[in-house]
Amino acid sequence: MTSAERKANNEGAFRKANEKLERSAKEIVPAGDDSLVPFLCECPKRECTQVVLLTLAEYEQVRAASVRGLAAPGHEDLSIERVVDENERFLTTEKFGEAGEVHAEGDPR
Repeated sequence: MTSAERKANNEGAFRKANEKLERSAKEIVPAGDDSLVPFLCECPKRECTQVVLLTLAEYEQVRAASVRGLAAPGHEDLSIERVVDENERFLTTEKFGEAGEVHAEGDPR
């Protein structure tokens, strides 16, 4: 497994966990509510435990493309992804190359 594949697979594991968090949040956060929901940073660092706060609408924007993910500010890995959007709470990243292919293939949606 290449470094890009390993990083993409690691990010994919966090994405799957965030999908479960989103499903649970939808049960308690009314549609259209702008409450901040805790999600896991999807950076490629195995030891990362950073929590990022997004509204459910923001999370849906991130997940609109299978090669995109979210990360805490400063947790991006520019060797496999570019930052396509950011604010003070989180970054939206987009994987490219081999990492992008692996990330898209592992998309649970």
